[in-house]
Amino acid sequence: NETTGRIEINVPTERRPGQSRLEIRYSPTLAGAMVDALPYLVDYPYGCTEQTLNRFLPTVITQKILLDMKLDLKAIRDKRTNLNAQEIGDDKQRAAQWKHWDRNPVFDEAEVQLMVKEGLERLTSMQCSDGGWGWFSGFGEQSWPHTTAIVVHGLQVGKAIDLDVPQDVLDRGLGRLQRHQAEEIKKIQRAPTKKQPYKEKADDLDAYVFMVLTDAGLKAPEMLAFLDRDRVDLSLQGKAMFGMALQKLGEKEKLTLVIQNIEQFLVVDDENQTAHLRLPETGWW
Repeated sequence: NETTGRIEINVPTERRPGQSRLEIRYSPTLAGAMVDALPYLVDYPYGCTEQTLNRFLPTVITQKILLDMKLDLKAIRDKRTNLNAQEIGDDKQRAAQWKHWDRNPVFDEAEVQLMVKEGLERLTSMQCSDGGWGWFSGFGEQSWPHTTAIVVHGLQVGKAIDLDVPQDVLDRGLGRLQRHQAEEIKKIQRAPTKKQPYKEKADDLDAYVFMVLTDAGLKAPEMLAFLDRDRVDLSLQGKAMFGMALQKLGEKEKLTLVIQNIEQFLVVDDENQTAHLRLPETGWW
């Protein structure tokens, strides 16, 4: 709440003045930079299921965060500039050079509400007869468990931030995922007999579906056991999704092991106060 601050900098006496410089980078928050990325999502020519969802969901999440922080959306809209602290130089010059979009819906509550309404109506119309979603869903198209998990997870996030998500649409999507999970459990159980269809191990898609169903309070002890057994073979994303489900279930011992697996790849950048995972693999996940 203070309007001034003081920072002391110790300049070494043993230095070469002609080859020394002090560089200051500043920003209200690194998180503010994400606000300028939202209009791109909104204006992109969307068509598929996943893009329909992500046209409005990131914007409404960001807007809710700003509103929960009691921030004045109009004031931010009028004052916004490039908030990337990695760019140096005069702030006014930076502001003049930065491309401003003609509009950013995150600052307009009415526009976001319209985006949400249109997006939910489109997702509802794209739902297949079996309750799932395909990539470009429509009448007679087959749904896919991965696409269905993407949409159901997005609807769950939306519901958690008070969007008016149709419960019947969500329930039908969850039903599609439950049926898929039941079939995958049978495949893994058949592995010792080699009876078709079968598979040897639980995989990343199993972890994704397990996380989404766990978020809905739908438990599957058999899949939990298989994922725990096969966690080493999961990608980092698969491990992370399984870990989030374990946290939800209160499985502390299993969660500790998953976190230990993931933290082997953790890289922390103290200077920029960021962290990332050094991915050890390539592929779909």
